[in-house]
Amino acid sequence: MKIRISKSANKFLEKLDANSRKSVLTKIGILKTCLETQNVYPPEELDIKKLKGELKGFSRIRVGKIRVIFEIGKETDEIFIYEINFRGNIYD
Repeated sequence: MKIRISKSANKFLEKLDANSRKSVLTKIGILKTCLETQNVYPPEELDIKKLKGELKGFSRIRVGKIRVIFEIGKETDEIFIYEINFRGNIYD
């Protein structure tokens, strides 16, 4: 399974401090591993929620104050990281 990251999400990751970046990438790695091995994602471990409204079809992972908005493409066998940002800024 591939992980594809949008330009804006990648830009935010580059600006994060090393510890926060490591935490975010670890959570994304756990998601990828679970999808590859069990074909389901672990909502209790990653605090994943499906989004509503304009972002319907996407889900989010909570990493402290940071949110990772992603979509799983079953046909393309990839995880698309749409946006990574702080909680107050991501849903604007």
